[in-house]
Amino acid sequence: MKKHFLISLIGFVVIGTHCLSAGAANSLINEKILHHGNLRSNQSDKTQEDSTLLNKPAPKFELRDLNGKICSLENLKGKIVVLNFWFIACKPCVNEMPVLNEIKRNYDPAKVVFIALSLDSKEAIKAFLKNHRFDYTILPQAASVGEKYSLYAYPTSMVINARGTISFVQVGGPNIEGNLRAAINMTLKGL
Repeated sequence: MKKHFLISLIGFVVIGTHCLSAGAANSLINEKILHHGNLRSNQSDKTQEDSTLLNKPAPKFELRDLNGKICSLENLKGKIVVLNFWFIACKPCVNEMPVLNEIKRNYDPAKVVFIALSLDSKEAIKAFLKNHRFDYTILPQAASVGEKYSLYAYPTSMVINARGTISFVQVGGPNIEGNLRAAINMTLKGL
């Protein structure tokens, strides 16, 4: 009897710890929103270092899109660039796609460019897109870019102004629609 109780107790602790860690991680991801240099969060100031890229030049990258066309951040200077870092198995990433598609529809593509940088392979993304719609220009196998941008969580959205400076970062998806629209509109005013 003691043996079964001990095994059950160990199982409960392991499962409980895993769920608590996953919940804490999701909570942390969902509460961190970096917006125009101001950290908005229920967290303490110790997370301020997460905004280290804000108001700094965006790290350059050059990758091929799903059609093999080269996409270079350097070639997009003078335009506002909206980045979304994601991957197929990330449920919050997939859940925000309809909202991101709607946001994209509201902006002139001559002024605002929307790019999705995925961890997944070209083949995996093409299979995924048979059942899901994502209207951004998708760049597969973009883990190296995520490293340049010091990403620690997905999804992450950023806005880069026409001078190539990062003006907005949001980690996680709470109120992505309102926050991203406001960031794009504010950046457009600076053109």
